Formats: sequence, C-alpha cells, structure tokens
Amino acid sequence: MVIKEYIIKDTNKRLFKRKTIAQSCCSILKDNQFHDISISKLAKTAGIGKGTIYEYFTSKEDIVFELMSCMQETYDKKLQKSLMSIHNNMDKVFAIFDIFISHDKLIITQREIYKQFLIVCLSKPNEKVKQYNANIRCKYISILKSIIDNQSISEQMFDDIVGIFVVSNTLNNYDLSSNVQKYIKKQINLINKFEEN
Repeated sequence: MVIKEYIIKDTNKRLFKRKTIAQSCCSILKDNQFHDISISKLAKTAGIGKGTIYEYFTSKEDIVFELMSCMQETYDKKLQKSLMSIHNNMDKVFAIFDIFISHDKLIITQREIYKQFLIVCLSKPNEKVKQYNANIRCKYISILKSIIDNQSISEQMFDDIVGIFVVSNTLNNYDLSSNVQKYIKKQINLINKFEEN
C-alpha cells in the first residue's frame, strides 16, 4: 500500500514538473521559428540544465506537444463555461473557434503555440500526435453536432476552419479572425435557411 502511494505521488510530481517545464518554454516557442529553437535554448528558458530536459522530454517536439496539451486543457475548461452561458447557436459556434477569432493576448499565445504544434504534426508525425489530433477533432465535431444537429456539416465546418487557419499561416495578408467569422456566419445562415424549408 505504501509503495503504491509513493509511486502515485512520484508520478504526480513528475507530471507536474513536465507541465511546468513545458509552460516555462511558452515564450520562446511563441516568439521564434521552430527550427531556430534548440533544446539548449529551451533548457535555458526553463531555468534548468539540458540534461534535465531530457529526463522529462524526448525532444523539442515533445515539449511543444506537452504545452499544446496544457493549453488545450485550459481552453476546454473555458469553452465549457462559455457554452453554458450562451444561448444563441451562432455565438456558441464562435465560442468553439475562439482560438481563431479572439484578439485576447492569452488566446493569441495559444494560437502561436498551435502553429508550432502544426509544424510538429507535419514534420514529425507519430502515433501519439495522430491520436491526439483525432481525439481533438472528434471532441469538437461532437460539440458542434450538439449545437447544429448535423454530423456531416459539423465535420465539414471543423475541417474547413482548421484549413482556414493553415492557409492563414502561409499568407501574410490573410485576416484569420475575419475569415473564420465570415465562414461561420455563412454556414449558420445556410443551416437556418435549410431548417426553415
């Protein structure tokens, strides 16, 4: 019994330290190109040695993944609270995709980390990342379906908005917030017209 409790406490400490290290690397990941960031720079930013980084992470991609997971957890809690207080379907959909719309500093930081995460997904995909993405996609499509009551439209909307985000990161003059808002309004209006007929 004592051994089991020790293992649980040790595991919790390890997970906490892992999250703390990842979160302390947020600023450098947000403000720099992924290929310009080294493990040494991440360790220095976190205030620990390079060897300590490797005790908790296998690579800089692993750090980005952990940071993305932490931010996703925070985003989901905020979204859950928002959806409980919103009664208009269009506003609920806007809340789901706030990460692509908001001009709040925290959300902008999350968006920058999401860019880094996309680089990891495209450059070094692995089963853990693929499963994480599949779970996120499934979760948000399920939330959308609960609002608009249509599985295929929910899937299309999620995939299209993520696509808009990807395109916005390849074009300098592309207004992500405006384009996502226009897309959502257009889709909700089409759904409303269809339901009226």
